[in-house]
Amino acid sequence: MSIANINNTNDTLSDSANSYPIEQPFKFPLIITALLVLLPALALYWFFGDSSSIPRSLKLFFGNWISPIILWFFTASFLHLYLKKGKLKKEQRQSDLLNNQLLASIISDASSDPDKNELHDALQQSTEKNGIKKANLARTRLSLFLSHHDNDVDEIFAIKEREYLKGSFSLPRFMVWAIPILGFIGTVWGISNGIAHFSDAMTSTNSVTDVSSMLKENLPLVTNSLATAFDTTLLALLLSIPLMMFMLTLEKEEEAYLIDLDERWFHDIKPLLQQQSLLESSSLASQNTTSIKATESANTKAGTKIIANEIKQLSTQIKALQETMEDLYETVFTSKLGKK
Repeated sequence: MSIANINNTNDTLSDSANSYPIEQPFKFPLIITALLVLLPALALYWFFGDSSSIPRSLKLFFGNWISPIILWFFTASFLHLYLKKGKLKKEQRQSDLLNNQLLASIISDASSDPDKNELHDALQQSTEKNGIKKANLARTRLSLFLSHHDNDVDEIFAIKEREYLKGSFSLPRFMVWAIPILGFIGTVWGISNGIAHFSDAMTSTNSVTDVSSMLKENLPLVTNSLATAFDTTLLALLLSIPLMMFMLTLEKEEEAYLIDLDERWFHDIKPLLQQQSLLESSSLASQNTTSIKATESANTKAGTKIIANEIKQLSTQIKALQETMEDLYETVFTSKLGKK
C-alpha cells in the first residue's frame, strides 16, 4: 500500500471512528464514588476514627485517613469496569444483530446487481432503524469497506481496535497498581507515627522509674499507629485482588469479542461483499463488452457502406472513361477513312 493510500485511509478512519464504543469515561465513576464513598468515610474517620467502641472490622475501613482513599479508588474502578462491561454486552448484541440478520437482509433486498454505494445507503438506513450506533465496530467496518476504494481499509481499522482496547484499560491498570501503593504508604506512615510517639515518650522521661508509667500511657498510641500501618496494607491487598480479577476477566472478554469479530469479518462477511463486488464488476464488464460489440457492428456497417459507395463511384468513373474511349476510337477511325 502506498503512502498516499495510507494517508487517505487514516483520514477515513478518523472520520468514521471518532470514538471507541466500549470506552467508558472515568470521570463519572470518580465523582459519584467521591460523593458516596470518600466523603462519608472521611466524615466517619473524623468523628469516630479514634473511638475504642467501634468494632475492629469497621476501623479497618475508616480507622485512618488513607483507608477512605483506598476505598474510593476501589469503588471508582469497580464502577468503571461494571459500566464498561455493560457497554461491551450492548456492543456484542448490536454486532450479532447486524452480522446475523441485517446484513443478509440488506443484500437480499438489494437489486440483482447492487453496487457498493447502494449497499452502503441500505446499511445506514437499516442500522439507524434498528438502533445500532454509528460507532459500532461491525457497522464501522462495513461502512469503511463499502465507502472506501481501498479494500484493505478494514485491516488498518482492526489494528486501531487493538490500540483502543489497550488504551481503554489504562486507568483501571493504574488503579490496580495505586491501591497497593497506598497501602504501603499507610504502612510507612503508621510505623513512622508509632516510632515518633515512642521517641517523644522516651525523651520526656527523666528517670528509669518513670519508664513503666510512660510505657503504660504511650503504648496504646504506638500500637494504634502500628495497627493503622498494617490495616491499610491489609485493606489494599484485599481490595486489589478482586479488582484485578474483574479487570483481567473483562479485558479477556473484550479481546475475545474482537477476535470473534475478526473471524466473522475475514471468513464470512468480507468474502460475501467481495463476491458482490465481483458480480458488479462482471456486470459492468458484460455491459462494456456489449457496448463494444455494438460499436464495432455499427462501425463495420458504416465501413461497408462507405466501401460500397466508393466502388459505385469507381464503376461510374470507369463507365464514363469507357464511353470516352469509344468516342475517341470512332473519331480516329472516321478521320482515317476520309483520308483514303
